[in-house]
Amino acid sequence: MADRKFLNEEEHADHLRNYSIDPRKAMFTIILSILVDVFGYSMVLPLLPFIVADWGQPDLFVGILISSNALSAFIFGPIWGKLSDKYGRKPILLISQAGTGISFLILALSPNVYVILFSRILDGIFGGQIPVIRAYISDITTPATRASQMGKLMIGHTGGMIFGPIVGGVLGALNWRYPALFAVILSIIAMVLTLRVLIESMPKNRISDLKLRIINRESSSEKKRKIFTREIVGRFVQVFLLFFITVMFNSSMALVLLKRYGATEIIIGLVMTLAGVTILIYGGFLMKPLFKKVGEKKVLLIASILLIVNFLAFPFMTELWMILILIPSFVFSMVFLPSLIQSNITKAVDDDKQGVVSGMTTNVQSIAQIISPLIATGFIQIGGLSIGMIFLNPYELIGYLAVILGIGLFIILYFDLKRHSYLYSYEKPRNKSKAATKLSLENSI
Repeated sequence: MADRKFLNEEEHADHLRNYSIDPRKAMFTIILSILVDVFGYSMVLPLLPFIVADWGQPDLFVGILISSNALSAFIFGPIWGKLSDKYGRKPILLISQAGTGISFLILALSPNVYVILFSRILDGIFGGQIPVIRAYISDITTPATRASQMGKLMIGHTGGMIFGPIVGGVLGALNWRYPALFAVILSIIAMVLTLRVLIESMPKNRISDLKLRIINRESSSEKKRKIFTREIVGRFVQVFLLFFITVMFNSSMALVLLKRYGATEIIIGLVMTLAGVTILIYGGFLMKPLFKKVGEKKVLLIASILLIVNFLAFPFMTELWMILILIPSFVFSMVFLPSLIQSNITKAVDDDKQGVVSGMTTNVQSIAQIISPLIATGFIQIGGLSIGMIFLNPYELIGYLAVILGIGLFIILYFDLKRHSYLYSYEKPRNKSKAATKLSLENSI
């Protein structure tokens, strides 16, 4: 959250200028940084089933590679977030990018499957970029603009997702090591961008001002909000359920396309590129207008319902073209739900704890990312499961489990909105008098 409670974006921008921070330039450079990072990751992801097959490992090993990465991120994510609160966002971001580049280099030069596994663990250890970037966005936004600004990260994420999979598919068709080497070059580019262009959002004088504010608050009647409140824990549960569902699908997508539809590396890359293009359309062009016209609260509920509907249909998608229809609908939920839920988390903690809570959010995501790839690839490995007289194939198991978790997510979201109406109190209904507007906000869920 902001250093103070700002009434509008202009007032907050004036405040940031005291620390030589230009929010627009900062957003541009952080988007470029995340674009390069995601490009490298998305080049390798479609190739994991083929890498595993080259070493004669079972399908489950794809899940092990993804889960091991998440496990190390689970341990180190909060540490990077806390360090960024203390020393600033930029140096921690540089360390993370350097570690990512080294992990890709090790992957490209791996002589055996155990070194490949080590490279994914190392990548997770230095995976502090996302929590630091979230904290960075919190530093330069207000609660009213945070969700849409976090949504802008999807532009960088999308650029990587559009070009990464297809480049990875083409290079991987020649040799799966080539995309990893290309990712090393991209990591170096990301470091140069961060070092030369990115503006520090937590310079020493701002950290000092925040410390002074904390001292004044502790000596006054103003209470410091705790991190582990019922409100925060409820949103961590939302993050866990959401990422369990989305990661279960995303982590097994390449394997599903290979096993269910017989797709090649290039076809898998093209399908993931379609997802990236869809993310660009939603995050880059539709998010802000949709928030203004429909409201963040309604978009949140619609996206959660759509997630359930998508996975009700997934078990019956027996042809590849059906998946192409599913992706735009699934991506809608994948774009809007994380930005809104994570924005709500930042609104519930004080400004000096944004890095810590961002690291904790990444930790919760990592728990989901540790478990769900193992479950999804495990379903594919065993080929199905008999429950009494009913046999469920792997795709039915993935779909129906996602539906159950999606229903749980919707229920928790609904009661969170009903209990904490302040979250979207700045959304003013149109064509109403001031009195009616006030009454509507007081009675809103």
